[in-house]
Amino acid sequence: MRILRRCAALAALGAVLLATAGCAAPAASASVTVLCSNDAAICSAWAEDFAQETGIAVTMDRLPTSEALERIRRGEGLPEYDVWHGGGSEMYVAAAQEGLLAPYLPPRTEGIPAQVRDPRGRWTGVYVSFLGLCVDAGRLDEVGAEVPRSWDDLLDPALAGWVSASSPRTSGTAYTTMLVQRDRLGEEEGLGYLAQLYPQIPQFTRSGTAPVQVVAEGEAAVGISFAPYCDAAAAAGAPVTTILPRDGTGYEVGAVAVLADAPHPAAARRYVDRAVSEEGQRSGAASGIHQVPTQPGLPGSFDEVRGQLGVPVLTSPLEERAGRRDALLNWFAAEVPA
Repeated sequence: MRILRRCAALAALGAVLLATAGCAAPAASASVTVLCSNDAAICSAWAEDFAQETGIAVTMDRLPTSEALERIRRGEGLPEYDVWHGGGSEMYVAAAQEGLLAPYLPPRTEGIPAQVRDPRGRWTGVYVSFLGLCVDAGRLDEVGAEVPRSWDDLLDPALAGWVSASSPRTSGTAYTTMLVQRDRLGEEEGLGYLAQLYPQIPQFTRSGTAPVQVVAEGEAAVGISFAPYCDAAAAAGAPVTTILPRDGTGYEVGAVAVLADAPHPAAARRYVDRAVSEEGQRSGAASGIHQVPTQPGLPGSFDEVRGQLGVPVLTSPLEERAGRRDALLNWFAAEVPA
């Protein structure tokens, strides 16, 4: 799906905005093309806020994280995008290792925790989301299942056909789900758990945010997704609740990066500067989806909340997590019907 954001009368808008800020107006032809791996409302908020502040036009394509990585790979030598924004940093680690990201250290990164940014500046974490279960208690009553409080509760036979989750082929959320099982159970038992979980899912969604909508529409009783998306659906009136599994959860570090050979490198760096800043990390909240910021000066930042969840937080080194990807996806392709 393509979200195209062009500001009307860019030169006039840029002159007004930047005159009040005391900055030089950008060239009328300034533009940046962004590949966004987040919820559509957040992508739109990021684009609109950046365009309004800078007068730089934003063309934004939205793709799930795994699909976005493949799109960037295919564009090597014929660059299509300037910036990649959103989606789990495991994929950014892979892209950096393949030379697909340009080293760039934006201002205001020094306070961001070291474990959520690349030491060589090839990507920077700008939000964190914890993995959870989005449940509809009324639907659970109808199908005769208890409210799941743990990962093992999802294996309840009464939930067969009533669990929604995304596909690891396309979604970074699904890959985080695989990693959580490996981190909490070990390699063999983790795959054994997944082999029991996946038959409970009648159809995999393409994106990691979609299971929340599936539950909100009454087509599933439980969805596996990142907690902010379920929280936002509840705030909008959907009969859903977020549960963090008591046997442990994981998280994604949503990143931003300038792509190697970006067609508009100056605009790309300016976009990344804002995405990393406190203003940029507040921007997505305008969508109603509240992800955990990485900037320590912001309320509810990653440093502040990670020890207050009340459940184990499971993680492992990013390079290790990125290195497991091919093996886990190959296992999924071999064991789970398409």
